[in-house]
Amino acid sequence: MKRIIKRFAGVFAAAVVAPALLAGTAQADDGNTVHFSNGVMQCSITGDGTVGCDLTNSMQIQYSFLPFLFPVRDIVIDQPSLPAHPTFMSGTPRTVPGGNPTLYDVRTGDGQWGPFIEHAGAKCEAGFHGSFTCRTKGRGFSIYSGIISA
Repeated sequence: MKRIIKRFAGVFAAAVVAPALLAGTAQADDGNTVHFSNGVMQCSITGDGTVGCDLTNSMQIQYSFLPFLFPVRDIVIDQPSLPAHPTFMSGTPRTVPGGNPTLYDVRTGDGQWGPFIEHAGAKCEAGFHGSFTCRTKGRGFSIYSGIISA
């Protein structure tokens, strides 16, 4: 019985969260956007602090409130009321033609494990053993070993 309730809760949570996750927010580039890459990610931070990354290969995303993982091709933090989420947009909207400069090329500082960039209230940084983390608008995501935690 406990297992059935747990599955029901997971399915219910997915049904509630899916419409919000599938609704991508249109982002206009105000000319104050910083683009960078880190490994298999092409990322940008806009002038309003929105952080987003296009992923070269799909990765699994995990949420503490869902009992399963699912594959995504991008991740964004664009609203303080939502966790980091995929937009399921077509193409690679955060990648400039020819590819983004590396995080090392646009860094604003160096942390304990590697470079970081701070822009418009957002911070993204390379971490221990190839991990990568971004925080903005009171939300964040981390990527380690091909899994995104949001």
